[in-house]
Amino acid sequence: MSSSTIPMSRAIALALRDCNVGIATHVPGHGATQTFNAFRGVMEQDFPVSFHEEPAYAIAHGAALTGMRSACIIKSHGLTKAMNAVMDSLSCGVTAGMVNIIFEDKGGSHSDNIIEILPIIYGAEMPYAIGTAATIYRDVKDAYKKSEMLSLPYTLVIDSAEIDTEVESPPAPESALKGTGIPKSVLDNAPHQRMRQWYQRDIQRHLVCPIFAPYQREVLLSKIRPSEIYEFVKRPPMPRIPDDLPADYQKAVAPYLPLFEVFKTMEVDFVCGDAGVSTLSALPPYDIAHAALYMGGSIPTVIGANLAGMKRSWAFIGDFSFISAGHYGLIEALLRNAPIKVLIYANGKAQTTGGQSLDLALLETLLAGYERYILRINNPFDPAELLSVLDEANNADELRIVVAKYT
Repeated sequence: MSSSTIPMSRAIALALRDCNVGIATHVPGHGATQTFNAFRGVMEQDFPVSFHEEPAYAIAHGAALTGMRSACIIKSHGLTKAMNAVMDSLSCGVTAGMVNIIFEDKGGSHSDNIIEILPIIYGAEMPYAIGTAATIYRDVKDAYKKSEMLSLPYTLVIDSAEIDTEVESPPAPESALKGTGIPKSVLDNAPHQRMRQWYQRDIQRHLVCPIFAPYQREVLLSKIRPSEIYEFVKRPPMPRIPDDLPADYQKAVAPYLPLFEVFKTMEVDFVCGDAGVSTLSALPPYDIAHAALYMGGSIPTVIGANLAGMKRSWAFIGDFSFISAGHYGLIEALLRNAPIKVLIYANGKAQTTGGQSLDLALLETLLAGYERYILRINNPFDPAELLSVLDEANNADELRIVVAKYT
């Protein structure tokens, strides 16, 4: 190897560094692993390896949503496992650039089988490009520009067979401050913010739920099929709860209103809801949640937000969603020592899908390994108990899981 060439994996890592990427997630796979290890080396930071692509993707999305550039480095098979998070990230969008670096094993030499990832990406309507060894450094930088131009996650597909290819060393990096959008005066007074962009709460865009689904779909289509500028897509009205909700929604949300009343008085930085009734806390007069995503997605999303600087970050999740996929996120929180707070609404049923009953013994089984982190609300209609438990969790400097019992 000559001094003017470097492995492709290192070129990608240098591009990520030069793009001010603050958070990278990864699940092992050929091509992805070499690149992730190279990024660790370039950044001199021991980023943890994830166990499942769905929470890995959601962590990267949570960081980008709240203003820090991120990357999700996985193989093509893993992208298919992350599709819950992928589809909702397209409806929600991002604030800072998020690039998925996807390695395709076209020959199947490092995979159980061979799949073609481009039809899946195309069918999911993900903005994407194909990276090549000769242009990979520029491909990565262009991907971040496109992600931020669209305010969407952007995907770069790479042939994993090229991972050991020698490529030309990239030019010296540009200023790390270029393109951040943060005034120099602010940077001088808050150096820890240098990799962040401004995040603004935007419920109609970030609350992925049936109320705003048509609007979010129009916005997405106007970005990926630009027949008009998306800012001119008419925003829907903001309903107030409970009066502006359908009768069945009013009945479903009624038990949670006392908790919302107490929670809205607390100082928090970011709250992500899940696919459930508690998501409605985002609406006035409570204005609590900042975003909502797929079933099980609130926990990994707030991990990303916390790593991006949102220190007091809460996940609102129902018991059904937690059992379904939310518990994946708790593993990630421990891996990253992320002091997030999780509020589980334990009502013993799947509220939003027909009220199917749920044995809460299963919830307790899943939580058994986390007992040291658990606080319990036994009477969610008692304001004093609510305030005491929620305030204790909010001020803890490590993971807290609050179980609010509604049965």
